[in-house]
Amino acid sequence: MNGQIILREEALTVPEVAKMLGVKNSTVRAWNSRREIQAFKMENRRYLPRRQIAEFFERRGNSEFVDLTYANGPIRS
Repeated sequence: MNGQIILREEALTVPEVAKMLGVKNSTVRAWNSRREIQAFKMENRRYLPRRQIAEFFERRGNSEFVDLTYANGPIRS
């Protein structure tokens, strides 16, 4: 139980991060799958350490967090 209390202070769930950034849960999961932001799994949930979120903010360098990966359909070559 004590480990879970520490975890809650140091990490956020995918829905919490999505709400904080104003994006969908799927966007946060896409960032994680592309390794833009790191997460770890505990029991049945993914958690994003606050340090990783701060580093993500620094790398992005702006306040726009819209994931345009699939906005215009698949990339064609």
